[in-house]
Amino acid sequence: MVVDAAQYVPHLPFSLAASGADYVALSGHKLYAPFGSGVLAGRSDWLSAATPYLSGGGATRLVTEHDVQWNDLPARHEAGSPNVLGAVALAAACDTLTPATQELLHIRESALLERLRAGLAGIDGVRELNLWGSDHARVGIVSFTVDGLPAEPLAAALSAEYGIGVRDGLFCAHPLTRHLLPEGHAQAVRASLGLGTSTEHVDRLVAAVAALVEHGPRWEYADCDGRLAPVPDPRDVL
Repeated sequence: MVVDAAQYVPHLPFSLAASGADYVALSGHKLYAPFGSGVLAGRSDWLSAATPYLSGGGATRLVTEHDVQWNDLPARHEAGSPNVLGAVALAAACDTLTPATQELLHIRESALLERLRAGLAGIDGVRELNLWGSDHARVGIVSFTVDGLPAEPLAAALSAEYGIGVRDGLFCAHPLTRHLLPEGHAQAVRASLGLGTSTEHVDRLVAAVAALVEHGPRWEYADCDGRLAPVPDPRDVL
């Protein structure tokens, strides 16, 4: 059993032992570390027996013309030059986000989450995606759709016209997201709360969605290098 905790660990403490899972995987950038770092933690006996997924220097103890002897952990699965800066930065982020710190942040985040969900629920046509019901415990992430406004132009307008960054798409969980989508929608928008999120940010997002529901985007949008952008772009670009 493998737990994908990428969206969970930035918000709440996680114990692999308490979860009963065999492995946990998480991404560093979700924990405010640099991009390109991450963690796979799990049963050392299985990892010790597994053939390295990358073969190369560092993973090998001895190479002959006829045989390869692999190193022990952790070098066994870390061929090549390691991402030293990423590992150090990820460790620093984990040290900063202690369980006690995360508990305090969760209290603050829960209040912001309740405010965001209540605000979106008050807008006609906004539908929140959830798997276990609206009252089930959750972290600071809200995925939603807007009737009559597809996710991509909604996200583009939030960014270009209101300076609000959200994610649109199927969120690296395509089958699950499609299962949760209301009829007529191919994608959703996801708003995530984090360390820098304030009450003002939540209120700005709710007000922006309400304005887009009522009036639609103010500008015309077209595909620019694979993403929607205003055409012509009225923004001042330095």
